[in-house]
Amino acid sequence: MNYPNSFAQFCKTLGPKFTSLRKEILYILWCATKPLKAYEILDALLKTRTNSKPPTVYRTLEFLVGRGIVHKIESIQSYTLCCEPDKHLLSEVLMVCSRCHQVIEVHDKMMQALVKAIADNNDFQLEQHTIELKGSCQQCAAF
Repeated sequence: MNYPNSFAQFCKTLGPKFTSLRKEILYILWCATKPLKAYEILDALLKTRTNSKPPTVYRTLEFLVGRGIVHKIESIQSYTLCCEPDKHLLSEVLMVCSRCHQVIEVHDKMMQALVKAIADNNDFQLEQHTIELKGSCQQCAAF
């Protein structure tokens, strides 16, 4: 992933200030080596906020997904940070490894134009802005 060198720099790219809870959940995702399920995020959050509940985590994730800062990976019911949240582009492509669940985020202008054209040609208003492709990452494909 192409994140800034520090979490503080990453937060600066997001614009408005975030509540401590939102920053804490972002930090949990920042430190993760793979996409996390909501309950994995909750487990990590409980280490510092012992009264945290699932609805709090889900509401925060919904807020972050809605702003394009976090991606919800529907196929594995997990969450990961967006590599380029400042762009919040239509039709980002997430390549999800079926074996290790690593995610490669791709921003392709031709793909974005194609998806927009398909939607426009069919008078369709897009709600989901992420396309998921399942397969094997380079590391897993070697085995």
